[in-house]
Amino acid sequence: MFVEVKSCPVQSFPPHPLKRTWSEHSLGKCALLFSFPIRFRFYVSFQSSGLCYNNKVKKRTKLFLGVLILAALAAWVVCHSSPRFILNPSGRTPLSGVYKLPFTNQSPLTVTVAGQRNDADITHTFPAGYGRAFPIHGLYPQAQNKITVRYQGKTQEFTVPLPEIRVNGGFVPPAQVVTIEKDPSQKKTDDIYFISASIGEKHPNLSWVILGYSRNGNLRYLNIDDKPRLNELQRIVPEGKEMMLITDIGSETLLGQRRLDLSGKNKIGHHDRVKKGDHFISLANSKWGVEDRVLELDAKGHIVRDLSAGELVRKAVGANPSPAEREMLNRVVFDEHNIYITKKNTPQAIDWAHINSIVYDEKTDMLYCSFRNLGVLAVKYTPWELVWWMVTDKLDFLPPDDPTAKHRRFLDALASLQAYRVRGDGLTDGPKHHHALFLWPDGTLGLFDNRGYAGNKSRYVEYKISGGHGKWTAKKTYEYFDPTLTNNDYTSDIDVLPNGNLLILYGMEQVVVEVDKNTKEKRYQLNFALPTEMIYRVDKMPFYPTPGREYPKEHKF
Repeated sequence: MFVEVKSCPVQSFPPHPLKRTWSEHSLGKCALLFSFPIRFRFYVSFQSSGLCYNNKVKKRTKLFLGVLILAALAAWVVCHSSPRFILNPSGRTPLSGVYKLPFTNQSPLTVTVAGQRNDADITHTFPAGYGRAFPIHGLYPQAQNKITVRYQGKTQEFTVPLPEIRVNGGFVPPAQVVTIEKDPSQKKTDDIYFISASIGEKHPNLSWVILGYSRNGNLRYLNIDDKPRLNELQRIVPEGKEMMLITDIGSETLLGQRRLDLSGKNKIGHHDRVKKGDHFISLANSKWGVEDRVLELDAKGHIVRDLSAGELVRKAVGANPSPAEREMLNRVVFDEHNIYITKKNTPQAIDWAHINSIVYDEKTDMLYCSFRNLGVLAVKYTPWELVWWMVTDKLDFLPPDDPTAKHRRFLDALASLQAYRVRGDGLTDGPKHHHALFLWPDGTLGLFDNRGYAGNKSRYVEYKISGGHGKWTAKKTYEYFDPTLTNNDYTSDIDVLPNGNLLILYGMEQVVVEVDKNTKEKRYQLNFALPTEMIYRVDKMPFYPTPGREYPKEHKF
């Protein structure tokens, strides 16, 4: 039997991490209830003895301790013999909880979170034999949340009141603004727009948090990691009976239960990680270069291959470059073979590569890499050899306040790499500061083109690349501009929805749009107003996996 969960104060992160909120059937409350009279009698008896620790007191102490243990065990039995609801079991997902049975469900169990603010109900049926713990997602902050559980012909209802939420002192609004909705039937969808945002960018405790919003712009999910600087969402994927968050430090359930931990110092990732059979290809950092390392990891996170972007470029240049070429090479690549020394005579890691997106094509063994500071590179993965590179001929990449700008050069400065360069539209209308590569079935390569700091409008663009060594050429086959949005220097994302429409995130503008790819008409727009300088990644996914359901494509078909 359930009782209404009591309200709690504003949830704030940090410095006070969330604690578990239990129903009245929780172990702690039951144990307190059962043991209080025993503890009280023991205290009075002990005081009346004049604090004389004799054999009689010893026996009495042992007796009372034994009774106390038995009471705790009895409380545990009572607590676990009935269903119970636990809010935020990991302490990191305040809008989620878990419904627990004392046994594995013998028949289907259905959970419904009542919709509010024009949202439809979120209902999910767990099949017989699912287990004893059933995740419940989609609660609302600043609201009374009604949850209904149906099992074996019986219905249980309970209410979970939740307060407002703050992260790093920044208030997280319970809703955002939908400015365009041309598919009203989608208002009742159970899809959630998951995003990653650095809440409190100017706060000393920078926190990447993962948020989920309904089609109507209502906040329905929040994930605050215990390693906030590394809690950057890469994507959400269905794995077995759960949806998994893929982040910089591994993978975890939507309840915050880690399944793969990559938080070790030598394996901490960034930006992207893709499947290669049973293994992963993951981006990482080297000691003297920033975001210039590629790791192949097995299913348990062990390093199988450790690859260097610097090694890739050096290999293409050759073992014996001319003195002039070597001098240019040392102004392009910064690694253990070429450590940058500042004017203060101290070594410094340089953000010369900044790989932010990868796509692996199993059929061709090709790894496509978005080097934000160099261009798009196609790499033959197994031998780790450069095939081609593509970037605009307007190479004003570095911000003017970068102290290394006068010293550094780009791939075009290396004469030996000119035969690898993609020309045609790849040169005259090529990408710059790009993100979010996407490989289409016919080999066409799409990407979000940030277009540097020039003030041009950011775009989604596709290229068809053909030719061979020394003759590579690109033809621009598609582009989409949003005339209402200004330049997005950083971040941003693009996915392809099951209906073929484009899902595009303009990260600096905090805007998500859905675009009909054929007509280029905006079908939907969600404007965020979060206390952040940027949003990174967007995934449109449900809370629960469904067999046979088609999901959006993140990198390729």
